[in-house]
Amino acid sequence: MSYLIKNLHFIVIHIPIAMLIFGFLFDLFGKLLRKPEWHTAGLLCLIVGTLGAIAAVLTGPEDRNPLVHTHEFYGKITMFLFIILTLVRLFFHLKKKRELGGSAAYLAVALIGVLLVGYTGHIGGQMVHPDRSKFPPGQMREGGQQQGGANGQGGPGQGQRQGGPNAQGGAGQGQGQRQGVPDAQGGPGQGQAPQGGQPAGSGQGSK
Repeated sequence: MSYLIKNLHFIVIHIPIAMLIFGFLFDLFGKLLRKPEWHTAGLLCLIVGTLGAIAAVLTGPEDRNPLVHTHEFYGKITMFLFIILTLVRLFFHLKKKRELGGSAAYLAVALIGVLLVGYTGHIGGQMVHPDRSKFPPGQMREGGQQQGGANGQGGPGQGQRQGGPNAQGGAGQGQGQRQGVPDAQGGPGQGQAPQGGQPAGSGQGSK
C-alpha cells in the first residue's frame, strides 16, 4: 500500500494524458465529420482528464531534479487551463444548451492545452529517463553504481556483489561475499572465500 501511495503520481498521470488528448480528437473529428454525438464523448473525456490533471498535480512527488520546478510550473498551467475549459463548456452545455465542442475558438484553446500536456509530459520523461549519453558507459544514475556481470571488475568502494566467472573483487575494504564459482579472484581487502574455491588474490579468507 505504501508503494502505491509513494508512486501515485506516476499512476494517475496517464489519465489526463490520454483523456485530454482523446477528448480533443473527439471534438475535432466530430466537427470535421459532422458527428455531433462525438462531442458528448469529447466532453466526458474532458471532465475525466481535468480531474486526472488535478490529481496529478496534487500527487506530484518531491524531487531534487533541477527540472522539477519547470515540470510543476507547466503542469499547473495545464491544469488551470483545462479547469477553465471544463467549467465554461459545462456552463454552456447545461445553461445555454449549446455545445462548444465544435467551436473553432474552443478547439484552438484546447489545442494549446494538448500541446501543454505533451510538453509537460516531455519534461517529466526527461526527469525519469535522463539522456544516458551524458553519463560514462556503464554508470547508473544514482551514485554511479554499476552492475557487474561476467568478467566485470568491482569498484573501489564498499559493497556486496555476486561475481560471475573470472570476476575480480574491489580494492577497498568491504564484505566482498562471493558465490562459489571457478576462477574467482579475491581483492586485496578482507573477504570471505567460498567453500570449495581457491582464492587467487592476496586477501585473507576462511574456508
